[in-house]
Amino acid sequence: MGAKQPIAMPPALQSSATWAKSTQSDDLIAVNGLLTSLVPRATLAESYVTSLVPVAKIRGIERKFEGAAMREWKAHSYEKISIFRDYVEAFVRASGNAFNRAYIDACAGDTENVLKVTGERFPGSAEIALAVQPPFTHVALFELPHKAKRLHTLKAQYGGSREVGVYEGNCNELMIAALRGLPVKAPTFAFIDPDGMEVEWRTIRLLADHKRQYAESQNKTKVEMWILFSTGGMGRMLGSNEASARAANLPEKVARLYGGWGPWERIWKARLTGELKPGEARLAYLLLYMDRLEELGYRYLLARPVHTTRGELYVMVFASDSTAGGNIMQWAQQKERVVKRADVLFEMPEARPQYDDIHTGWRDQLPFKLPEWREYNYESAP
Repeated sequence: MGAKQPIAMPPALQSSATWAKSTQSDDLIAVNGLLTSLVPRATLAESYVTSLVPVAKIRGIERKFEGAAMREWKAHSYEKISIFRDYVEAFVRASGNAFNRAYIDACAGDTENVLKVTGERFPGSAEIALAVQPPFTHVALFELPHKAKRLHTLKAQYGGSREVGVYEGNCNELMIAALRGLPVKAPTFAFIDPDGMEVEWRTIRLLADHKRQYAESQNKTKVEMWILFSTGGMGRMLGSNEASARAANLPEKVARLYGGWGPWERIWKARLTGELKPGEARLAYLLLYMDRLEELGYRYLLARPVHTTRGELYVMVFASDSTAGGNIMQWAQQKERVVKRADVLFEMPEARPQYDDIHTGWRDQLPFKLPEWREYNYESAP
């Protein structure tokens, strides 16, 4: 499939007065002028491998926390949060006619951040989501206890009459309780942004099932998700030393990530025997994960690789049932962005690579057949 043309800002995103009311008022509503050329399951183009890391200048929240240590980030993290901000701003406007809107942050992270290359401060995902207008009416933030105090500070500042829950601990253990407090009719966006591979498949499945019965009976959409998949982490964990990986119990961690055994083990074997090169194996791990999302019933899957000059770090995978949501995320990910560099007099937006669909039929291109999944039993797991 050929490269797509650059996506311009949809006219409907430029004025809140132009949002059109949909017959599906509890879901993302359709937008006048929104693109209709979205390719379902559009994925990673090879041209990303050599592209520069783009970022967008984040319109700013200038909150400061007394005594809070700021975490330094490189340009790729700044890029990711700028795409996130573009999307959530569009999401709440698109769902403006809904009575409720919900946001879930499985790894809410640091609330005070600084860009290493320029020293600029920027807010984290939780603060961006709490500050957007119209507001999310229900917010669930997850983080480990030593970071959760700052989330409570954000809740006190932005919460008001909204339902804002701060869940201290492992999101895999706490998600089921948090979802009980979220309305199933609300358009819901979940940001899954772990440092590595901590978010397990059972959590992804819980999110997909949260609105499933309502969505299928009323022709609505499930929870939308933007998920960090660590291709770099998979390459390191399942590298060329099988004995070392097994000694560290890393296959168990991978099985929890995918929610099963079988296909990823065959890809690993192909990597160990030389049937697949390291880059081919990393791509196969990603596409296999997207297969799992497709099995959950998601119609639109977009993959956005993030890398440095050393290579690919991870891929952000977007999963949605909504044509409008998919189009908005495609616009946000492909729009021109500024590449942050030190000692630059002028910042100029740079063009982004366009998507190719390499997910469809990818299994047929493998030199071997993948086995069926053997589902992981979390209850009896060590």
